Amino acid sequence: MSSPQMNNLIVAGCVLCYLSVVFLGTDASLLRGESRALTYICSTRAWILSVGFTLSFGAMFSKTWRVHCIFTNISMSK
Repeated sequence: MSSPQMNNLIVAGCVLCYLSVVFLGTDASLLRGESRALTYICSTRAWILSVGFTLSFGAMFSKTWRVHCIFTNISMSK
């Protein structure tokens, strides 16, 4: 009942969220005046954080919903 596929999605989402921290720490002084690269990094960090959060939260919600459906199943005989 551990759902290894969902656990893998949670880990992938967390890795993406942690990766976005690297992009959040990047500023113009590190890129030495390349404004085009900075615009790509700014849009990339927003997407990586959003996708990572969606993956991890969606997988956790799916696991919770699955357990809820199992325990509220009225037709289940014990």
